[in-house]
Amino acid sequence: MSDAEATKRFEGPVTIEQSFKVDGRKLTVLVTFPGAVAAEVGMEAVVALANRAIVSVETKNHQVEKFR
Repeated sequence: MSDAEATKRFEGPVTIEQSFKVDGRKLTVLVTFPGAVAAEVGMEAVVALANRAIVSVETKNHQVEKFR
C-alpha cells in the first residue's frame, strides 16, 4: 500500500450491521456514521462505538434473539 493510500481520508459513510432474529426471521439494524466522524476519531473508534450501540427491539407478540 502506498503512502497516498495509507493516508486517504474517509469520503463516504461508515455502516455497521447488528442482526437479530424475530420469529425466526433475520432483522438487520444498520448503525451509520458520516465519513467525517471516522476521519476525526479514527476507524477503530467508530467500529468500537457501533458495536457497543444499544439497540432495543421490543415486542409483546414476537420472539426476539440477538445473533452474530
